[in-house]
Amino acid sequence: MVDNSVPTNQFHPYQPPDAIPHSEMERGGLSGMLNKFGLDQKAGKVRDLARQNPGVFLGGLAALVIGAGLLRGRRK
Repeated sequence: MVDNSVPTNQFHPYQPPDAIPHSEMERGGLSGMLNKFGLDQKAGKVRDLARQNPGVFLGGLAALVIGAGLLRGRRK
C-alpha cells in the first residue's frame, strides 16, 4: 500500500494497542545476558580501562588464555 500523504512512509504495519514498544523490550544476545546479571555497567568500565591501558588489558587477556589452555591440557 502506498501512502500518498507521507511519501517517505510507504508501509503501514499493524501495531496492536497493547504492544510493547521496541525501546522497552528486553534486550537479547550478550548485552541482554550481561544486563540480567547486572554486569552491563561493569562491562563499560572494563571497556574504558582497555581503551586507557591497551597493553595491560591485552597482557591480562593473554595470561587468561594461556592459563585456560594449561588447565584444559591438564584435564585430558
